[in-house]
Amino acid sequence: MNLRTQLWLLAALGVLLAALGSALLLSSDAREAPVWALASPFMMLSFIGVGLFAWWRRPHSGFGALMTAVGFVFFLSAPMASDTPALYGLGYVFSSLYLGTIVHMLLAFPEGRLDRARDRWIVGGVYALVLGANLVLLLLDGPLEDDSHPRNAYVLVHAPGVAKVALGVAEGLGVLLAGAVIATFVERWRAATAPERRSLGPVLWTGTGLILGVGLSVGLDLVGAGSTVALVPDLAALACLLALPYVFLLGLGRRRWFAAGAIGSLIQRLSAARRTGGVREALAEALGDPTLRLLYWLPRDQRYVDLEGRAVELPADGAGRGVTEVRAEGRRIAALVHDAALLDDPDLVQAAGAAAALALENERLGAELRARVEELEQSRAGIIAFGLAERRRFERDLHDGAQQRLVALGLQVGMARAKLRDDPSAAGELLDGAREELRQAQQELRELARGLHPAVLTERGLGAAVDGLVQRATVPVEIRCMPPERLPNAVETVAYFVLAEGLTNVAKYAGARHASVAVERVNGHAVVEVRDDGVGGADPAAGTGLRGLADRLAAVDGRLEILSPPGAGTVVRARIPCASS
Repeated sequence: MNLRTQLWLLAALGVLLAALGSALLLSSDAREAPVWALASPFMMLSFIGVGLFAWWRRPHSGFGALMTAVGFVFFLSAPMASDTPALYGLGYVFSSLYLGTIVHMLLAFPEGRLDRARDRWIVGGVYALVLGANLVLLLLDGPLEDDSHPRNAYVLVHAPGVAKVALGVAEGLGVLLAGAVIATFVERWRAATAPERRSLGPVLWTGTGLILGVGLSVGLDLVGAGSTVALVPDLAALACLLALPYVFLLGLGRRRWFAAGAIGSLIQRLSAARRTGGVREALAEALGDPTLRLLYWLPRDQRYVDLEGRAVELPADGAGRGVTEVRAEGRRIAALVHDAALLDDPDLVQAAGAAAALALENERLGAELRARVEELEQSRAGIIAFGLAERRRFERDLHDGAQQRLVALGLQVGMARAKLRDDPSAAGELLDGAREELRQAQQELRELARGLHPAVLTERGLGAAVDGLVQRATVPVEIRCMPPERLPNAVETVAYFVLAEGLTNVAKYAGARHASVAVERVNGHAVVEVRDDGVGGADPAAGTGLRGLADRLAAVDGRLEILSPPGAGTVVRARIPCASS
């Protein structure tokens, strides 16, 4: 059964119970019965109808259900109209329960839940008081509504004096609880933001009038004032009670009226805001939220940035902030981070975002440009640092390897020349050793040159160069795919070093039994990938190799992705813009 059907069934049940309650009241001999036969069903159906509407409008909020419950609870006092003692007693016990559900509803407004322990204690105290006080009066044969009621069928002990004292204690506790409820309302109002006040105001102040009227009436009865004096707060409380569901509806209409005016004002301000860069200020004023933040979506990077191009994370759920995406022609362009109270009026926020979409798109392009400039500055600094480190490594390798061999070669040639006349055989052995040193030096120089730019890459292309990498790898490597045609030189060079660094990391750190490499063209990009089945857990920030690759890729507008969950292998993937060669 869907929600719509359930709500219609509840509405039908409410009408049936209201009619039954009205019939009970009309059958009563009490003087006020005809008046309450009209007023009671009206209040009952008002709360049920508006509550069901709120429930349908926001099914995930408990507020609509609570307001509906208030309406149904009114029916529980209907048996007081009966001349049957047992029914009258039951109706009397539940006659004030509506106050508990109303306090519960007001303290839970607008989300329909009690988030604070203090609110839960207050609501629990009100429920206990409105049920317990009437039950004690019945059991101790205390004073009830008036002398026209049927016989008390629930007398446990005839102790009217004790019952009167208990009633006084209950009235004193009622005044204290009313004060606690009103203090909570005032505290919430003072702590509320402007959007929250728009949402809270009508219901909160009407509820304050209701609780204040009830509290004054109970307090006057406690000090012995006559019923005539208590008539004023009683009438005020009744008026607030009758108005409460309609004030909630008025608040919804007021928010819609505010939304229409806010969007009209926003559209007028946006033309000036596009020239002055004040789109955020225009949106903040339109939504009544000075804390509003704008974040801009970069589709290439799949992340949000602020207006200056700095990366920004969306607030986590439950952080007291709401997030509304702004889209244009189905594309995500920005996000509004706003007061969570605005989530109660999503149409307003979405309409404001739609009205500002063009201006936000212009600002998004500016933010994307600033983000690219910042990335290029960072990558330039990284490339310089990486280049210096590589030069030092090259100098060290050259000094420790080929340079030492060439020095040794010079010494051996000198010694051979000295022995050439006196000991030709020894000179020949020295020259043989010199030839071996020369061969080793040539090999080491070729290895160094391969690290700078392999000749096979220039001469025969990326496929042949990758074949060489695979043949020298220390673990089995599968070439999954290679582009059939040559890529631009810059792209092939960067792709080669991505593969070389990836396979080096596989050999050094992955503990893998198998790896694979792939290069393919996808949507104008060369996608370069190295996969392994090793231990995973690779950290791009921990080594200079991957950081250097990221900087090298950034210099050609490429992106590096590292997927390395612990125990599940590693994927190094680079995306390089690849124009037609």
